[in-house]
Amino acid sequence: MSFNDQKAFLQSIHPFDELPDPLLDELAGKTEIAFYPAETSLSVCGAEPDRFYIVIKGEVKALDENDAVARIYREKDSFDADALLEGRCDWHYVVSEDLICYEIDKQSFLKLFDASEGFRRFYLMDIVERIEYLKKRELDSGMGEWMTARVSESYWHPACVVLTETPLIEAIRCSVEMGRSEIIVEAEEGSYGIVADSDLKRMLATGSYESDAPVGNFAHFPLMTVDKEDFLFNAYLTLIRENIKRLGVTEGGRLIGVLEQIDILSYFANHSHLITVKVERARTIEELKEASLGYLTMVRRLWAQGLKSRYIAKLISEVNRKVFARLFEMILPEERRGECALLVLGSEGRGEQIIRTDQDNALVVRDGVDAEIFVPYMEKFSAALQEFGYPPCPGNIMVTNPYWRRNVADYKEEIDRWIENPDEESSMYFSIFFDARVVAGDEALLRGLREYLFGRFDEHNDIYMAFFARLALLFETPVGLWSSLLHRDRHVDIKKAGIFPVVQGVRSLALKYRIEALSTVERIKELTRREILDESFSRELIEAFDALSFLRLSAQLKALDEGREPDNIIHSDDLSKIQRDLLRDSLEIVERFKGFITRHFELDRLPS
Repeated sequence: MSFNDQKAFLQSIHPFDELPDPLLDELAGKTEIAFYPAETSLSVCGAEPDRFYIVIKGEVKALDENDAVARIYREKDSFDADALLEGRCDWHYVVSEDLICYEIDKQSFLKLFDASEGFRRFYLMDIVERIEYLKKRELDSGMGEWMTARVSESYWHPACVVLTETPLIEAIRCSVEMGRSEIIVEAEEGSYGIVADSDLKRMLATGSYESDAPVGNFAHFPLMTVDKEDFLFNAYLTLIRENIKRLGVTEGGRLIGVLEQIDILSYFANHSHLITVKVERARTIEELKEASLGYLTMVRRLWAQGLKSRYIAKLISEVNRKVFARLFEMILPEERRGECALLVLGSEGRGEQIIRTDQDNALVVRDGVDAEIFVPYMEKFSAALQEFGYPPCPGNIMVTNPYWRRNVADYKEEIDRWIENPDEESSMYFSIFFDARVVAGDEALLRGLREYLFGRFDEHNDIYMAFFARLALLFETPVGLWSSLLHRDRHVDIKKAGIFPVVQGVRSLALKYRIEALSTVERIKELTRREILDESFSRELIEAFDALSFLRLSAQLKALDEGREPDNIIHSDDLSKIQRDLLRDSLEIVERFKGFITRHFELDRLPS
């Protein structure tokens, strides 16, 4: 391998990419290439550790004192900085596949440690800081997308356009009727001018106008415009440069709307503004459908901006709730809306769903009102959601199913049955209902049911709580012997392996301690405030949950880009070095949390 190849390889690995060129050149000149056949034990943990290893090809297993696999290292992984920095080694290392690697001597490694703050900081990070660092590095390459947003992707307002000879008072009436503060004036030759709200205020204050005078007498020409296919960032620069608040939007030279500064700022802030405005202004189901379809663009732009997955989920959930509520209002007669409550369940209720999946919803009907009255409305509601891109739930957990469309008293009976007969189905139903949130209708109906649910545990039903908590251990979390993740053509269900254990474990604690919060992170924070969870471990758990959600969303967006249906499966071949590190660190935290749940609920005492 040539010097340039060595340098390029090192430069592709964090934190070596933090090094300035002179240090990187010096390191590449001193780095040695070594070969070790399979079954070789590496002398990393001798009396005086003196080597740092970077895998070029092959595989190394780190074994603990019981010879159990603690870590697996593959291409671009490195070890063992701790041995060089602290003079100790927690594991011993065995080559499991023929190994080609770089070896860096201790003196050269410590020189880098002293010379580069970024390099040193990486090896001194705790696990929370490292997860944050890795996520930031993974996202940095996506920032350029913000510079390529088009005006056509933004929201612009309908324009009040009048001819120059239109009497001023008629032009003002036009602007009032359209809810606009400015008047766009079109001259005969097809050019445009503007009468701004500040102009009207000044004329009113000075009396310098006649109500029947042509509006063209008061207009400023020309109106600054931008083509709908121009870059949105350029439009923003124009507003700043010209010190104005709005631009005309044109298509083929014809004015089609008005773009305001606040709309651009809102777009760059979170992009949800565009969708929510369209949702609120929708007057038909077709218009609402069109508005809702912009959610994926919003996800991509928030993702490119580097926003945490849970914050993206919050924004998406808010948009979804607005869509559901608006659709509900369009379909259900006003006199019926106060007789029921529309619920979203499970991850949608917790505000943790990003990529659209199945419909998971329910309807609570006030006692004394016939639930069958709502059948045609809920069928129309569900059919519309399907057109919007929300497929029917395979488990039929939907408002079209009579089981999930019933009176308050009937739901109380079901809650009793779920608790008294805790089989797999009833436990699933209890879990998703425990995370329910009202999006439309009478919130008091669900509030009463939650009070009833918590009341069932006043007598400390420890047996049910332990059974409920044990669901967090249902799926294996592949730490240690997680080599199946790293071998080619292998995969992991990241929801079962990491996300579900955290959600279910935290949900079980929320049930035990009567925590009203719905989102997993808010529940963790409340458990910390009540000193159920240690503060430092709570931080680790939140970061692990964020990282796993981050990796799932990354894989789902990649699937959409490739024309595949998004799921929860992560394939080992699709993982970058950074992603492997994120996954490994996060799953180790999840495994420790499962141990906490086992001890807290004394699950080892339950019959198998």
